[in-house]
Amino acid sequence: MFQKFFSWFKGFFRKEKPFKYIFIEDVPDDFKKKIVYVVGESGFSWQLVMLCPCGCGAVLYMNLIEEEFPCWSFTFNKKKQISIHPSINRFVGCKSHFFLKEGRVIWA
Repeated sequence: MFQKFFSWFKGFFRKEKPFKYIFIEDVPDDFKKKIVYVVGESGFSWQLVMLCPCGCGAVLYMNLIEEEFPCWSFTFNKKKQISIHPSINRFVGCKSHFFLKEGRVIWA
């Protein structure tokens, strides 16, 4: 809990670099902070993968296939900043709950 508050507080006073995204065909073995991996091929994406922004080190997998539940979607703005819809809510581990909007974490 303290770590999430500290991350929010730090971001409030200092502009942090936004998350970037990379299109890849397979889930990588090593993950980098502040990168959202869009997994897919031939113009079809089926998964988003990223490290939890709270710093716990957990790898988050988000399904993009509409027929499956739960399902997320993503968009880009003109500055090529990624937004993920709906929020990401972890029920285990660090129990983080956040939105990723225009490359920035908004804690819920």
